[in-house]
Amino acid sequence: MSPRKPAHRRDRRELEVLHRVAVALSHSLAFSDVMDALARELAHAVDRVNECTITIWHPARDVLEVASVYVRGEGASEDDRGDIYLLDDYPASRVLLSAADGYGVQRMTDPGIAPFVREKLVEWGWRTWIELPLVVNGRSVGLIEMADYSSARRWAQRDIEFCRTIAAQAALAVRNAQLYEDLRSQVDKDPLTGVLNHRAFYERLEQELARAARSETQVAVIVVDLDDFKALNDTRGHVAGDHALRQVATAIRSTCRAVDIPGRLGGDEFAVILPDIDADLHALAGRLLDAIGSQAGLQASVGAAVAREPADRAARTVARADRSLLEAKAAGKHTYRVAA
Repeated sequence: MSPRKPAHRRDRRELEVLHRVAVALSHSLAFSDVMDALARELAHAVDRVNECTITIWHPARDVLEVASVYVRGEGASEDDRGDIYLLDDYPASRVLLSAADGYGVQRMTDPGIAPFVREKLVEWGWRTWIELPLVVNGRSVGLIEMADYSSARRWAQRDIEFCRTIAAQAALAVRNAQLYEDLRSQVDKDPLTGVLNHRAFYERLEQELARAARSETQVAVIVVDLDDFKALNDTRGHVAGDHALRQVATAIRSTCRAVDIPGRLGGDEFAVILPDIDADLHALAGRLLDAIGSQAGLQASVGAAVAREPADRAARTVARADRSLLEAKAAGKHTYRVAA
């Protein structure tokens, strides 16, 4: 057995870790950056921890959403971000979140773990792990989970208290990042329709293209332009025109998948990002036309394009969809074209 570190050396190391965490959390207000920095520092803060996962609690939906996963030796995992877990499947986590206090140490050998949860833990390689709630003003906002791939680990009380200290420091940074994201979301939205505005749409498309390149999946873009919208404004006024645009946005949202990302490029032109596309673009374009006609009482032309391999940049992908849109307009409007 290795000799224990002198108390003053442990205290100094813990202060250094706390300082690193504070510096890392102060570098950015962007939610994903804060989560990744926190997971990274926590994974390296405690000896022999193999993995740190941070989840955010959504009480209205009663789910935990993965905000960041950091594996020592591999780094942060983009593939896991956004995964959803039903809290009913994790009663121990629910207790911690509801109490907004304490911690939980669990092992694969614990008898209360449901069989399907145990299968996930085997897949992840988790053998022993600790859970701590992230608490702001007495209310839980999420969980920190630190896992060890060894079943022999014994969590020292000093390590547990140190983790709780970091969790308390991190909770406020998490809340600030959430508030920043809420403000950013308001800035990113088109005030009339509630979908992404022009700038935010292109930023998000660049992100999705980069993610698709890493995961070797495909991204498609659909562009929608209303037919004869100027005539509607001229004959019925801009109030009626604004109402029609809101209806179009609603029709687009109701037709697309939950993961698809609609935006308004300007005027009466909308666009949709389709990540991990495996649907028939022809069928989706047809459904969009039908929904716009039935919900908004308007006709539209639609163009679609799948990003080429290697992934197009955002502007080139939208330009290809736009060319398909012009072909649809030339074909007589209220129709669609999909780029080859």
